[in-house]
Amino acid sequence: MADQKNFITYEDLAVGQKFAAGPQRVTQEDIIAFGKQYDPQDFHTDPVKAKDTVFGELVASGWHTACLAMRMIVTATPEMEGGMVGRAVENINWPRSVRPDDLLSLTIEITELRASAKYPARGLMRTKNTVTNQNGETVMEMEAVVFVPRKAA
Repeated sequence: MADQKNFITYEDLAVGQKFAAGPQRVTQEDIIAFGKQYDPQDFHTDPVKAKDTVFGELVASGWHTACLAMRMIVTATPEMEGGMVGRAVENINWPRSVRPDDLLSLTIEITELRASAKYPARGLMRTKNTVTNQNGETVMEMEAVVFVPRKAA
């Protein structure tokens, strides 16, 4: 008999529930590689030229941080049948730069749950996602809205 997975559903979740992941180390090589491919600005791609920029040093692209956060979101959140399908990302901000060798951690807090009026087999979950560095300083915050499967009627 094959193993049956126990997937989480809308009914298993609660407002205020939290999930966490990390730490995830960000290397200089990772920052440069991401910057060269997706955000080719000197402060993401060249440690020497970065000294003459607004940051004064090499820093990760905010989009690199967002990608690392997405990986941690998938790691932190219990598995849902069919996966977690994103509906929206809102209020994303990067209050502090990510630097080489930072250790990033993620906290997810469910802030709202509601049934989908349009799709009865789904619920909607709103979360506050906070990424911090090794010093507990916030490097990224965002709200996300995702579809969550509901138990069969």
